[in-house]
Amino acid sequence: MRLFIVACFIFAISAQQYAQVWSDEFSGNSLDLTKWQYEVNCDGGGNNELQCYTSNSKNLRVSDGHLYITVVPENINGKKYSSARINTKGKAAWKYGRFDARAKLPNGIYLWPALWMMPRDSVYGGWAASGEIDIMENHGGQNSDQQSTIHYGGSWPNNVYQGSGPQVMPFDMTADFHNYSLVWTPDLLQFYVDERLFHTENLVRDFWSGRGSSPYRAQRQPFDQYFYYIINLAVGGGFFGGNANSLTSDQAQNWANPTLVIDFVRVSQLIGSPIVSPLPVPIYNTQGGCPSGACGGSTCCADQKNGPQCYDEKNYDCVEDIYTGFNSLCPEDFSSCNMACYNSTLYGCTSTGSLGQPTTETFSRARPVTSLPTSTEGGVQPDPQENNLVAGSAMAIVPLAFLILALIIVF
Repeated sequence: MRLFIVACFIFAISAQQYAQVWSDEFSGNSLDLTKWQYEVNCDGGGNNELQCYTSNSKNLRVSDGHLYITVVPENINGKKYSSARINTKGKAAWKYGRFDARAKLPNGIYLWPALWMMPRDSVYGGWAASGEIDIMENHGGQNSDQQSTIHYGGSWPNNVYQGSGPQVMPFDMTADFHNYSLVWTPDLLQFYVDERLFHTENLVRDFWSGRGSSPYRAQRQPFDQYFYYIINLAVGGGFFGGNANSLTSDQAQNWANPTLVIDFVRVSQLIGSPIVSPLPVPIYNTQGGCPSGACGGSTCCADQKNGPQCYDEKNYDCVEDIYTGFNSLCPEDFSSCNMACYNSTLYGCTSTGSLGQPTTETFSRARPVTSLPTSTEGGVQPDPQENNLVAGSAMAIVPLAFLILALIIVF
C-alpha cells in the first residue's frame, strides 16, 4: 500500500508543467539573427583547435527545417579547416529550465561537435570562475559516446571540472537524430539523451576549487546566474588530449560526413518554480545609495537596454521578455517599481540612478505544456503551442485523481 502511495506521488511530480519560452525550429532559409550571432575568429577556442570559425554559407546554412554546420578542409588565416559557431549571447539567456536540442552528429575522426552554455555575465570572474555547462560533446570517430561536463572553481588556472565522462550509447549518434537535454533547477543539473537520464550534478555545495581565493559566497554559485546557448563544430584541440594535433589531411579527406545537423533548439521553464534559492528578502544596502525604504515591497532591477524593470516577487527575479531575451517593461500583473535597483545576487538594492516609473506593456505568456513537442525528421515541425493547453490540464488532473484514490484505499 505504501509503495502504491509513493508511486502516485512520484507520478504527480513527474507531471510538473513546463512552458516553452524560446525556440528555433530552423524553418527559414537563413540563420535567424534575432536569436543567434556568429562567432568569427581563428582563436582555436582556447583549446588549440585547428579551425577558423566563419559566417560563410559553406560552413553554416539553414534549409529544409534544419541547421547545418560543416567543416571544410581549406587554408584560412594559418588554419587548415573552416567551420562555424553560433550563440545566443546578447539575444537570449536563461536561469534554470529545460534545454532540448535534436541533433545528428558528424561522422569523422577528430571532429568535436558541442552543445553548451556559458554565463551571460562574468559575475564571479573570468573563465571558469563564472561557470560553464557542456550539455553534449562527442569525440569524432567514436560514434556512440558523448559526455556532459561542468567547469567551475576559480579563474584559470585555478579552475576544475567534473562530469559524466564518456558515456556509450546503444546507437550510432551520427546515423540519426537524437535529443540532447539539460534540466537545470536551483539544486540539480540533469543530463539526458532521448529522455534517458545518464548524469546528475548536485548544485547544493561549495564549488570553490580550493586554489587561490574563493570567488563564491554561497552554495550553488556560479550556477545561479543567466547562461546563453552555444552550438559549434570544432576540429582537434585539447579535447583529444595528446592527439590534439594528430589529424592528417588524408584523414580529413576521408571523413564520412563532417556536418552537424540540428533539427531544433527549445527552452522551457517550470511553471511556478522559484528561480532563486533560498527565498531572497530585500535588504537595505547603504553603500549602494538606496533611499530608506526603497526596497520595501516592490523593487526593480536595472536594465541598461530597457530602463527600470519590475522585480517579480513570486519568482524572485526580473521579468524576462520571451521574445527578445531582455528584461521587458512591467506587465500589468506585476508590481511597479519604487525607484530602486534590485540586486538578485545580494538580495538588496545597489543603486538608484535616475530611474523613473516604468510603463506597462502587453505581456504574452506561453501556454503550459507537460512535455516538449517532438519533430519529424523531414523538417516539418508541429506547432509547439497547439493542443498543449488541453494536455496540460489533463495531466494536472490525472495525478490528483491517483492521489485521491490512494487515500481512499488507505482509509
